[in-house]
Amino acid sequence: MVSLKKNMIFALFISLILISGCTGKKSAEKSLEEIRAGTEGITMSFLLNSPPDKIHVDKAAADESSNGFEVALELRNKGAFPQPGEGDAPRGKVYLSGYDPEIIKFEGSNVKTELGNALQGKSTINPNGGFDVFTFKGSVNAESLNVEKYEPTLLASACYTYQTVAGPSVCIDPDPYSVTNERKVCQVQDTSLSSQGAPVAVTKINEEAFAGKTQFKITIKNVGNGEVLKNDIVESKCGPSVEKIVREDIDRVQLVSVKVGNNPLDCGPFANTGGALRGETGDIRLINGEGYIICELPSSMYSGAEGTSKSRTAYITPMTITLQYGYRNSIEKKVQILKEVSG
Repeated sequence: MVSLKKNMIFALFISLILISGCTGKKSAEKSLEEIRAGTEGITMSFLLNSPPDKIHVDKAAADESSNGFEVALELRNKGAFPQPGEGDAPRGKVYLSGYDPEIIKFEGSNVKTELGNALQGKSTINPNGGFDVFTFKGSVNAESLNVEKYEPTLLASACYTYQTVAGPSVCIDPDPYSVTNERKVCQVQDTSLSSQGAPVAVTKINEEAFAGKTQFKITIKNVGNGEVLKNDIVESKCGPSVEKIVREDIDRVQLVSVKVGNNPLDCGPFANTGGALRGETGDIRLINGEGYIICELPSSMYSGAEGTSKSRTAYITPMTITLQYGYRNSIEKKVQILKEVSG
């Protein structure tokens, strides 16, 4: 009897271990699905008391270091780009503005041009994403402070490149006008998507099947709280520079590729080609934060499960949409600079 009881306890112990293992695996799979979620990319916040709310300036101080202060910014990558193996962290810069440069000066520069590889995207191994701290050492030029109180608003801006990857499943029907009652595993229909772990998202895919092709209208939207920029101006124009950002530099998203299975689709029209040329890549114009592109899968690309023969029946296959763009967001803090007279 005692032996039987021991065996039952041992069996129960083994069952608990197996259940725990299964639960852990399920949790890991769930976290993998949740990685490409959210509407943020790189975010910023001021560290506590940096800059301080009030800066007291001694006009009789022997040097500017006596009137020094720090601005410390914590940057976090809350999006899903880049994933391990996708390369370096986003390129870009962080800079400060909103103050009189005759009164406030920063050691070296008010621009940090390297974001660094610490800002990796969210992943299963690091679900919170990478983070880094940028520090600007400033000082107040007391000689230029001719008022008792100066209240500038320090504006911190992050300008960076980013990428969105959406991977929905779509239905391909090679024979949409079939008159028979053949059973089909799927029906061609519109697909609504949620966020993809980036500030620009694919929100909807309208699908329509014809006898010789399948068309997809892909709608994208700026779902973050910042501004979309052309991918190639982030390092040359973004920030306090001699080159000015013009209207053609904003609200432009580059379509890197659209694939159904392993087949790249022909898309268009693109904003950077006069609206006439179609192809696999180009710029999509956003109007009021939203834009779209129409892509086609010709019937010659319909393939069977092994990818070697044309399929005559409807099937489900993955679609991969890759977008690339620049993004800029800002935070601000008001500081109070008070002039003190020593002695």
